Amino acid sequence: MPAAIKKKRVVPRLPRQLLAIQNGDKPCIERWDERRSRDLANFPNPSRILLVGPPNSGKTSLIKQLIMHQSPRFDEVFLVHLDAGHTKDYADLDVTAEMPDLPSLEFFNALPTHNPDTGKRIRRAIIVDDLELTHATKQRAKDLAILFRFVSSHAPMTVYYANQSYFDIPPLVKKMASTFILWRPRSNTELKLIEDRCGCDRGLLRHLFESVCTTGWDNICIDHTDGSPAPLRKNIFEKIEIVDD
Repeated sequence: MPAAIKKKRVVPRLPRQLLAIQNGDKPCIERWDERRSRDLANFPNPSRILLVGPPNSGKTSLIKQLIMHQSPRFDEVFLVHLDAGHTKDYADLDVTAEMPDLPSLEFFNALPTHNPDTGKRIRRAIIVDDLELTHATKQRAKDLAILFRFVSSHAPMTVYYANQSYFDIPPLVKKMASTFILWRPRSNTELKLIEDRCGCDRGLLRHLFESVCTTGWDNICIDHTDGSPAPLRKNIFEKIEIVDD
């Protein structure tokens, strides 16, 4: 018998452009689309949303409303609060678990990814409310970095991070945030710093707080999520258009 002739494997030639390669460690990354854009409070999962404003400005109320606007709804919502087990701030939200400190990576890795009954992936969010970081332990700082740098995108899990002062938020958290929701700070120095860190033109936020968001309960949303239908907004739902002179 004649010897079998092995055919050379034909390797397809790649196009001369960058291609999107699916990351197996980052499943179910949501995007803005036509349907989602009908509700501007329905941020894609995962998002990393910073809410910064003085006491009694409405941060907690807004977090709860953003969670209620999620479609599809979150299956589980975790709360990190220094007064966990006693605070009534989120009693009407019926959170999955309250914790006084940030959980470790091992905690997140142990969570099931899919509902055993439906087979659907479990959608999750975590609220981090005014966590003390001025004298944070190394472990707390490490767990916070892991939450923003790894857990949020790989779990995936939306993070709502509320704080009263922009100065007290760790630099990594500010760099990793996809959305900033800001109430007017009492310090103009803080306002200038926020403009620089959020990618705003100098003087823009001060102008908006003086002419558009004029009450203590108004907020400005700077949304850097990919494909956002409203990168700049008042109180989440009102689009702000910047017109060049």
